[in-house]
Amino acid sequence: MNTISISFILPTKAKPTQIWQYYTDLNLRKLWETDLEDFRIFGDLKTGSKGIFKLQNIPEMEVTLSKIIDKQEFTEQFDMPEIGLLFFSHQIIEISHNQYALKSEISLKPDPKMDTKASYDFIKQISDDIIDKTYKVNGLVEG
Repeated sequence: MNTISISFILPTKAKPTQIWQYYTDLNLRKLWETDLEDFRIFGDLKTGSKGIFKLQNIPEMEVTLSKIIDKQEFTEQFDMPEIGLLFFSHQIIEISHNQYALKSEISLKPDPKMDTKASYDFIKQISDDIIDKTYKVNGLVEG
């Protein structure tokens, strides 16, 4: 099955330098990702780096930074057994000259054994969360 994804774009008054730290600093990230218990990267904050990601009531998971572009994109990848590759992307996009938006995207490249309905149910279950968290980030960065 091909990758399925859902995204949400929210215009913001904040600039990339104000926003970026809320994706990369654990203490600031916990202000909008309130179920986050731990997020550590081993080595530099760059594409390909690995780390640990822990949410409340979910076992600790290995995370790979699949795409890092400074002050533009922070994408995390999780290899979930029997589910597939799950990507969470936090982006700062320019929508017009000096006007920006927060873009949040969840993508799933399902395990070949996973059926279409199960893939749909899984991504639907976690999709509302990106809207809430994007609004929360925006509230923090706009002050």
